[in-house]
Amino acid sequence: MKKLWMVAAATSMAFAMSAQDSGVETQAIGVVIDAHALVDVVADEIVFDFSADDPAEAGSPLVLGANKNQTTHLNYSLMLSNGGVSDGTISVRINDMNEGMHMTLLADGKPAASLDQAAYGTLGTVAPNFDATQGANPVILTATDQVLIENIGSSYTGNGSGNGYLLQYTAHINDYSQLDADNGSQDMGTITYTIAE
Repeated sequence: MKKLWMVAAATSMAFAMSAQDSGVETQAIGVVIDAHALVDVVADEIVFDFSADDPAEAGSPLVLGANKNQTTHLNYSLMLSNGGVSDGTISVRINDMNEGMHMTLLADGKPAASLDQAAYGTLGTVAPNFDATQGANPVILTATDQVLIENIGSSYTGNGSGNGYLLQYTAHINDYSQLDADNGSQDMGTITYTIAE
């Protein structure tokens, strides 16, 4: 019985000693952040309306007017799962473009590049072949993904028009024989942007 009492006393004393306050205290903290990747174009739909561009004289072609050029902004938020590595990308492709036509794209990253990195993170750069500020020729969009923005770290562009990357679309006729009239309706194609790391 005496042995049992001694063990109990020693245990109580050790517990009391470990629970005492001291001049220095530490506390463990944990932070949980989910990886996320969100991309958005400000205009959900852009219509290239050429109904006012009909020829006025017999023998003249349909010539695409000023409406062949359209702009919008690309916004994104990216939280990488591999911190400190700027390897995120945004790619672009097109499907179901009107027969006889193609679409070209350039991007201007100056608005994004002017943002404070400490506040907005490591924003990506426009891939050289798409970079409007470097005098690149407009890139023909195809059904195959092409990298538009590269070297993205954990960052966000801000939301809405005027934020992120300015996209400059131009519609072109490449095979007049394939064109047909839509009589007030519109053919619908899809441009897809994909953000990934």
